[in-house]
Amino acid sequence: MLNRHLSLALVSLALRISPTSAEDQTAQVWAVFAYTLLGDSIPKVISRANSLTPYGANQLHAAGSAFRDRYVALHADSSMPSTRIESLSPYLLENDDLQIASTSDAAIIASAQAFMQGLYPPLDQSFNDTVLHLNFKLANGSTASSPLGGYQYPQIMTFGLEDPQSIAIAGQALCPAHAFSIVEYIGSKEFWQTYEESAAFYNRLYTLALSGEFDVASANYGNATIISHYLDYQAIHNESLLQNLSPDDVKLARWYAGKYVFATNGNASASDNGMSSDVSTIAGQGLISSILDSFQINVQTQGVNGKMTLLFGSYEPAVALTSLLKLANKQNPNFYSLPNEGASIILELFSLESETYPTYPDPSQLYVRFLLRNGTGAGFRTYSPFGYSPSKTAIPYAEFQAEMQNLSLTSAQAWCLKCNSSAMFCSGVLDTDQNKGYKGSSGISPAVGGVIGAVVTIVVLSLIGIIGFLVYSWRTNALRRSSLGGFKGDRKMASDEDVSFKNPRWGDDVKQADTSDPPNAGFGINARGHERHGSWEMTGQKGSQNNTQPEEQDIGSPFADEIEEEWRLHSTMQPVAAREHV
Repeated sequence: MLNRHLSLALVSLALRISPTSAEDQTAQVWAVFAYTLLGDSIPKVISRANSLTPYGANQLHAAGSAFRDRYVALHADSSMPSTRIESLSPYLLENDDLQIASTSDAAIIASAQAFMQGLYPPLDQSFNDTVLHLNFKLANGSTASSPLGGYQYPQIMTFGLEDPQSIAIAGQALCPAHAFSIVEYIGSKEFWQTYEESAAFYNRLYTLALSGEFDVASANYGNATIISHYLDYQAIHNESLLQNLSPDDVKLARWYAGKYVFATNGNASASDNGMSSDVSTIAGQGLISSILDSFQINVQTQGVNGKMTLLFGSYEPAVALTSLLKLANKQNPNFYSLPNEGASIILELFSLESETYPTYPDPSQLYVRFLLRNGTGAGFRTYSPFGYSPSKTAIPYAEFQAEMQNLSLTSAQAWCLKCNSSAMFCSGVLDTDQNKGYKGSSGISPAVGGVIGAVVTIVVLSLIGIIGFLVYSWRTNALRRSSLGGFKGDRKMASDEDVSFKNPRWGDDVKQADTSDPPNAGFGINARGHERHGSWEMTGQKGSQNNTQPEEQDIGSPFADEIEEEWRLHSTMQPVAAREHV
């Protein structure tokens, strides 16, 4: 009897410690796709070269360090979640393992370079060991050492707007139909209601902070994004700003900017503002196509390729993507606003494994989850896409594919037709007969769309200026230009030294899986284009720490105690609804 009870106890214990039990399974990440916003940069209204500031460089370096800690670095504590991509080199940068792309904007390129310094720091910081042979003996007997303590040179592809691959990171930029939809929004009741409601606020901003760089007629909701960027910059670099404005003023200006950006880039549902949702979210559609391509390559090569795809750009694609994924909703109202500088939108391709060193699984065992890291100091937070319940954060890969394919652009040709664009690369992807016979949703042929694209930006800016001037002229208490100092473009602090550019720019048998060749990536990010291998150095950096688990740098900020892990949202305002009516 005793032996029988003992046997039952041993069986029970064995079942509890069985490595195949569900609670023992961990998420093994196989591929990561991330879209990261640029850091703090010089505002357009200031008469200085477009560049990333040292503060912005530190923001992106901290972001890269956070990614290194999650996906690249080796950790002595085995109890940590298995988010490291085991086939990635933990110290030495292997450019074939990563796809890194940026627009041709100088500040965005610098953001990508600063991020990569955090992801793969100099070798004497991450792995201080002579086994890596940082010193080389030359024929004449002398020794050559790697510069900058073993600095690593990432291959960053930069895509100008005339490159079809730019659709993946800036699909709205040369899209005439998107630009025309902005004009339609400016003429809508929704725009004018917000314009009037915010007029007193912007007049006050002009008097207290904007007069040095803006005309009084330009201080209005139509320039919400430019004004918000300027105030964010001054709040960081000009200590006198918060002597005139409160932090709530800066937040409210950012809220209006978020409302404008969502209305023009993220409104994925119909509205009475006259915009076509299929066009307003065009930047997100291009980004989705790149996501699908990168994951499909990883699956079909069984984890050999597509391990980490890193794209860098502005806020429009991020807002459009989260809108298309239905993340902007009542449960997550902050997605109606702007993401923080250096924020990252992340999608992880993973499987649930019980083995210490698993082999690549069958696609039916793969899942995808969406995460957001909203700027410096924020953690990686998981959200449920496609309007699913908050508890459903792990989406089966096949289901994810089906949902995303309904939202993506199938090719550069699809973009050209949808945008009515006559961009240079469109002439190469559109057949002559299609060019002659096709008309877009607005009834405009691509040729005519090209003409519109050439002038619509001027029309938008002129319309905003004229509107502002007319409103200003009949206001009896119109404000005169203030002579307040402290916001002049020709004044800068010593700490605001610019970063400038001379040139813009894992082991046994494999489980059952598809072994066919990789798909044609279409217009997604391919290993071609304008490659950048050069280093971008942050000035004023003192010493280095040998640490295989880099920590995020604590970046000081006037609002450091108010950092959120979500889109910023002004506390006194309600978010703009996806179907807001006047």
